[in-house]
Amino acid sequence: METEWLIGETGLYRGSPQGGWTQAGAYAHCINGIAELDSGLVLGSESGCWFAPAGGRWVQWHDETLTSVMAVAPAPVGAGVVAASAFGVATAEEDDAGTLRWRWHSDGLPVNARYSNAVLADPSDPLRWLVGTEAGVLVREHGQDRWVYSSLSRLPVRALCSAADAFWAGTDGAGVWRSDDGVSWRRAGTGLDDATVYALAWTGDSLLAGLEGGLAVGDGRGGWRPCGPSLRVRAVGVSDGMWLAGANPGGLWWSDDRGTRWRRSGFHSVRTIAWRASA
Repeated sequence: METEWLIGETGLYRGSPQGGWTQAGAYAHCINGIAELDSGLVLGSESGCWFAPAGGRWVQWHDETLTSVMAVAPAPVGAGVVAASAFGVATAEEDDAGTLRWRWHSDGLPVNARYSNAVLADPSDPLRWLVGTEAGVLVREHGQDRWVYSSLSRLPVRALCSAADAFWAGTDGAGVWRSDDGVSWRRAGTGLDDATVYALAWTGDSLLAGLEGGLAVGDGRGGWRPCGPSLRVRAVGVSDGMWLAGANPGGLWWSDDRGTRWRRSGFHSVRTIAWRASA
């Protein structure tokens, strides 16, 4: 099995740094998030939410209430995905005509708590979602139809990651934080106390963080090691020994030696990176 990378820029691209890139669908939407379902990909974009079946035309999944989507994640509800936007988090159900209608779950929250930048399903409970908002991390316990505020509050949270039996959060101006349960948080590592963190990915024994001014690698206990190009890194991805970093602006960069050497692989402004195994 090989890794097929999915790159969200102005459009969706698939391929690899060595093999080159092919645009998937003739669409120029700015892609902010990618979620894989059994039937295809769900894409969160500046123009709403789209479904991209394998080899088929994209299908509009948004309605008039769901506009700019910042992130998407698989969820066993309705259409199979939860979307995060500036207006909160939402899930979709089909109406009598077979059209997806989005239901909002953040309406009772304050404005900053509704503005959602990232969403992550708890691996142990797919109906429990961590949401990175302008007011910190909130936990949506969807089965109980309730929100839980975490100790990571009053800080904008741009990135979420689940790895090494822990949750990780990247903040705007306060570095990386760690939690065992998604509710109680503490700083992770040293050296990024004032950093803005846009993206996180697990390398197998450490975290790769995309920052306002480059990249950093750390285990969440000791110091963070800077690496990579000095650009605004909005997206990172790790698979099978390959590290990818997407800058906005600055394009796509990759390393196959754990961040010692980085090479560019085209693009201009990468917003999100995902991957999947291909035969």
